[in-house]
Amino acid sequence: MIRSLFLVLPKLALFAASGAVHATDFREEIRPILNDKCFKCHSGPRAKGKLRMDDDSYFAKRIGGEDPAIVPGDPATSLLAIKAGLPRSDGDAMPPPPSRERGAEPMTTMELNLVKQWISEGAKLKPGDPDPEPASAESAMSTELHSWTNTAGNSLEAAFVSMDATNVSLRKADGSQFDYPLASLNTDSQALAKKLAAQ
Repeated sequence: MIRSLFLVLPKLALFAASGAVHATDFREEIRPILNDKCFKCHSGPRAKGKLRMDDDSYFAKRIGGEDPAIVPGDPATSLLAIKAGLPRSDGDAMPPPPSRERGAEPMTTMELNLVKQWISEGAKLKPGDPDPEPASAESAMSTELHSWTNTAGNSLEAAFVSMDATNVSLRKADGSQFDYPLASLNTDSQALAKKLAAQ
């Protein structure tokens, strides 16, 4: 019995080692997803939303910095992950409805999760790259208060922080931040959240 236990232990150690977490490789894992799902609209000098993905030097300018489409370490506030994760019925989902009518396919759940993991790990284009410049305080945190109304007709003044597929993050004037279900906002407030998320 003891001998059979010693025979099993090395196999368990091998499985544990093979399950080790690895850093997501942009070239091998993320680049093919972007090529397949995003290039039709986000390549060349006329790239939609000024988000050009076909050239790493242009793409890198939208990772962190003044006008981030990707906030390193934070997929929940990264427009790339937010818009790719919206329901297909949403007009702001990527790819947009006109592109979907022409056959463009959205990211699969597995692809989106991999992109989010890459963003969580710092959104580096090459292993060993320095951390991208963090998003500026102005771009990462809006201080302008907006009026938000829910489906019951109750209103609240708060600044927009971020949005994902199900929630909008808001910050009250006292600095407290909270998430609110997007579906519980009225139509105008949902449209406002999508507009602010796209900026």
